[in-house]
This record gives sequence, C-alpha cells and structure tokens, in this order.
Amino acid sequence: MTEKEYLEFKSIVAMGDELNFYYKNDEYWISHNPGKSYLSRTKDSYTQEFNGYEELFEKATIDGITIAEIYPKLKW
Repeated sequence: MTEKEYLEFKSIVAMGDELNFYYKNDEYWISHNPGKSYLSRTKDSYTQEFNGYEELFEKATIDGITIAEIYPKLKW
C-alpha cells in the first residue's frame, strides 16, 4: 500500500466503512460499533478493540507493530 492509498484507506475507515486488508497472507478486518472500532484477524477471529478509529490507527498492532509502521506491506 502506498502512502496515498494508506491515507485514502484511513479516510474511508473514518467515514465508518468496514474494510479488509491483507498482511503476510492473512486477512484482517476493520469494523465498527457505536463508539468502538475493531481490528480482527479472519483466520482465528483474534480481535483488538478500540475507542474509535483514531485510537485504532494509533494503537492497533499486527505482530507487535503498529499499522502506521507496516502500511507499505499491507495489501488492500
């Protein structure tokens, strides 16, 4: 994912849309409920919960690394 794609991805998530992406051949989903956002790994349903999409982008990790640090390796 390029930086431009990452910014577009974040913008779509900020509008409340649910999106999937891939990292190391694993599928992940970002989803929402009122006041909460989630990052889930499809293969085992491992889920991280956050107080909104902004906190998700600040604190969500995959393999101990934040999304902001690994976005170039994400496939959308």
